[in-house]
Amino acid sequence: MAAFLANVGVNASHRVHSPLRPDGTFDLVPIPERIPWAEPMLRAPQWGSRAVHLDPDLRSPIATYGDNCRRAVRAFSLRGAESGDLLVFLARLRSPREASLHLVGALEVEDILADVTAEPGAGWWDANAHVRRARATRAWDSFWVFRGSANSRLFERAVPFTLAHARAVLGMTPNPGRSELQTIASHSRAVRRLTGDRETALRALCPPPSSRS
Repeated sequence: MAAFLANVGVNASHRVHSPLRPDGTFDLVPIPERIPWAEPMLRAPQWGSRAVHLDPDLRSPIATYGDNCRRAVRAFSLRGAESGDLLVFLARLRSPREASLHLVGALEVEDILADVTAEPGAGWWDANAHVRRARATRAWDSFWVFRGSANSRLFERAVPFTLAHARAVLGMTPNPGRSELQTIASHSRAVRRLTGDRETALRALCPPPSSRS
C-alpha cells in the first residue's frame, strides 16, 4: 500500500481563503472553475455566482476525489493508486494572525474510475467535480475519479503540517531564503506518493476514522 499527499483548496493566488478558527475547526473553500457556471456544476457562497470545483468531496454520501492524472504533471503519481491506498489532503488555512498549512481530510481508495474520455453513465462518481464539469461542457478530458471507503472523512479539526512534519513525510530540507510556508508549499505542489517510513509518518498524523465529523 501507499499514501499520497495532495494539496487542495484555495491558495495565496485566490482572493478568498479557507478560515481556521482558534479551536482548530475550519472551512475548506473550493477553488473557482475557469468556466462559467452551468448545470450540474456547483456554487459556493464565497464565490458568488461563479462555479466552483469542490474536490475532494468528503461530505457527500460517497466521498470522491478527482484529478487529471493523464494530462497534469502534478497528478501523474496518482495513476499508481490502488484500493486501500490513502489520499491525504493538505490545505492552506488562514487564522486571524497568519496563513499556514494543515492536513484537512483523507480518502481511503475503494474504487477507481480511470481515464474518463466519455460519459460513464450514472454511478458513484456523479457528485464529483470533474464529472459535473464534464457534463456541463461535454469535455471529457481523461480525468480519474477515486471513490472513498467509509473510512474517508473531513477532519473535525485541522492538523498542523510543520517543517518538522515535512522533513519526516517529504524528506525535504529547509530553505534559508524562503518561509516555512513557502518551502513546504513548493514541495507539495505535485501529488506525492509515499511508502515505507514516509507513508507511516503521514498516516500517523491523521486522526482515526472515528474522529470524523
